[in-house]
Amino acid sequence: MSYWMFDVVALVVPAVLLLRGRRVSRRTWQATALLATVALVWTAPWDEHLVRSGVWSYSPDRVLARVGSVPAEEYAFVVLLVVLVMAWGTRTGRLSGRGELLAHGSRSAGALAWLAVAGAGAGLVGAGGTWRYLGLLLVWVAPPLALQRAVAGDLLRPRLLDRAVLALPVALWLCVADRLALADGIWVIAPESSTGVLLLGLPLEEALFFLLTCWLVTDGLVLATDDRALGRVAALLIRLGVGRPVPPVVLAPNAMTRGPAPG
Repeated sequence: MSYWMFDVVALVVPAVLLLRGRRVSRRTWQATALLATVALVWTAPWDEHLVRSGVWSYSPDRVLARVGSVPAEEYAFVVLLVVLVMAWGTRTGRLSGRGELLAHGSRSAGALAWLAVAGAGAGLVGAGGTWRYLGLLLVWVAPPLALQRAVAGDLLRPRLLDRAVLALPVALWLCVADRLALADGIWVIAPESSTGVLLLGLPLEEALFFLLTCWLVTDGLVLATDDRALGRVAALLIRLGVGRPVPPVVLAPNAMTRGPAPG
């Protein structure tokens, strides 16, 4: 099987089937497009480093094109993963809804925890050898998870069940697909960069990749469809000087009167 066919079978077909007969709001599509763009920008340097450093490789005859050192199908996978999570969320109805606000401390605690994970990952990268892939994975995925919690951890925690229902089935499905892809030789994980720990035949790092990636995408979609989270992001951008406040509506002197203007 080629890499592009893997994308079609593992991502495109399930997404199409999940969305069949469902109406997706314009806002959800916009959130999906925005998150997919951010995911591409964040993932591209990491993927490039993994390939260049030999952590994972692929069969040249299984890909249609490359962007730098990375198969174009890998970047398509990033976009389609976001679409698949959105499709599953639309089918289950778990993207909609609002949780009750928690104490502000839940935001800082979650952010600090994920920053600690990023620090641990950096240590593993420094150790090198069989810890390299795991370390690079944690360094890549932990900062955006920390940022999500710093901005809206109090909005995420009350929706833990929704997020689990969204992320875990998709992650499990992709783990099965990845196991088959590895067995078929579409791509290869370098043994010298992996811990060698297997979960039902799947390298530990690959299982964690799909679990954490699906969780990251899920939380991104949940927040991108929550007005409270969007308001916080807008306020943060204004404080950073990136955004600007919406100008107030200026009404004419008689705009609020029902009758004719006084003569």
